[in-house]
Amino acid sequence: MTTARRLATHLGQLGVAVQVLPTQPLPQDADDLIQGFRPQLVHAFHAVKAGVVARQVAQSLSIPLVVTLTGTDVHDDLKDAQRRPVVVAVLRDAAAIVTFTPEMASEVREALPEVAGKIFVIPQGVWLPPQEVWDVREHLGLTKETPLLLLPANIRKVKRPTLAVEGVAKGRQLGVDAHLLLAGAILETDEGQRVEEALKHHAWLHFLGAVPSERMGSVYEAADIVLNTSLHEGGMANALLEAMWLKRPVLASAVMGNTSLVRHEETGLLFRDADELAWQAHRLLTDKALRQRLIDNAFVWVRQHCDPMKEAQRYREVYAQALQRGG
Repeated sequence: MTTARRLATHLGQLGVAVQVLPTQPLPQDADDLIQGFRPQLVHAFHAVKAGVVARQVAQSLSIPLVVTLTGTDVHDDLKDAQRRPVVVAVLRDAAAIVTFTPEMASEVREALPEVAGKIFVIPQGVWLPPQEVWDVREHLGLTKETPLLLLPANIRKVKRPTLAVEGVAKGRQLGVDAHLLLAGAILETDEGQRVEEALKHHAWLHFLGAVPSERMGSVYEAADIVLNTSLHEGGMANALLEAMWLKRPVLASAVMGNTSLVRHEETGLLFRDADELAWQAHRLLTDKALRQRLIDNAFVWVRQHCDPMKEAQRYREVYAQALQRGG
């Protein structure tokens, strides 16, 4: 909901009335909410997770559908024999399709040439709601001097939390007594069980569970490094953007979505496996000049390219075009 909440906030500042409706699970009074709001357009984040419901709403009300695609949509669902027909149906019926990066737009055009003419690229903005003060290190029982790596991601196989555990374990063998903090809801039981098992064996591993957006600023600020260990990304991971905006150094897996955001040795560091994660983390924890250079470069880049108001303006333009096409 991070992207939806950010966009709804800034679209509201532009005079656009927005009603955010969760789809997993769908509220029991969803029909009443929709009828009461009387939307002119429906916008789904995720072709499968939200797109199926949004498509039904758009068809029932004869209004346009806009779909923002994620890495899971393109790299998993579109390639899965069972879910691909669902993605294709949603995208074919959409009046407009949004991706975060040109690279992802190219992937979609190649996979579904018939939708190429209605794809728009809108980079993500970065924003956090007003923050609550929370001493995360005190909560964890850690001193200010203890090196702390943070993986802010829901517990899913695609996010590879166990890779973060393996990498930090290897990094500790290099002589830095680092700890790892996982922050996110358990969305997949099997992966959650792996994390719970790891917690039993590593005193340096910590798990916060789901953290409200109002407290995430404190979580980032407690970390010395912010990780992204994803198997794939949609192009602009919110957690990386937020970390860069809050001047925390980022260390990310070298996959397409991350490499479009994190430029190795310029705005952050990249790794391909647990050994490289360990070494690059060691560099960030021991090389103050490198650390500060990456922080400064990343902050400037985010300020220049990730204005949430510009993002909202671009979406408003896409909505206008979708309304011209009709439902």
